[in-house]
Amino acid sequence: MRKLTLVVLACLTFVAACGEPKSSFVEKPEEEKKVTKKEVKDCDPAKTKPVKPAEDPGTVEIQHILISFVGNKGNVKLATPRTKEEAEKLAKELLERTRNCEDFNKLVTKYSDDPNKMNDSKYNMFPGFYEIPGKARKGFNKDFVACAIGMSPGNIDLVESQYGYHVMLRKK
Repeated sequence: MRKLTLVVLACLTFVAACGEPKSSFVEKPEEEKKVTKKEVKDCDPAKTKPVKPAEDPGTVEIQHILISFVGNKGNVKLATPRTKEEAEKLAKELLERTRNCEDFNKLVTKYSDDPNKMNDSKYNMFPGFYEIPGKARKGFNKDFVACAIGMSPGNIDLVESQYGYHVMLRKK
């Protein structure tokens, strides 16, 4: 009995000196997740809905996705023909997706029927980009301009013009 006591004592002394046994048969408790700062989202869906600016901003910068349809009055040629109803449905779907922070650049590249969507020289990283100077607004569709100046930066809205439906993101 005395030998057994000495063996147990020796084992306890060894464990105390070396720490817990590192056996693959011993279940280890799951590591607790470290609490970190809440990740900051670049986009907040609550802030994408249109808020009219206090004053006319003068020059505005927008990015848009044009969804056109067969028979549009702007003579936009379509790679994929669609009816006005199909265009409206797709535009509303894209509006919802962009307001839920889906990548606007990717959606412009994939869906926009604007033949000039990749031709901007100032901001090549923003496909579908247009700058609308305060003095040159007459060159743009009035509903398009009204939508652009009726939003604050970061807002997203939908407007119809003779070209089709525009999902617009106000940049500046």
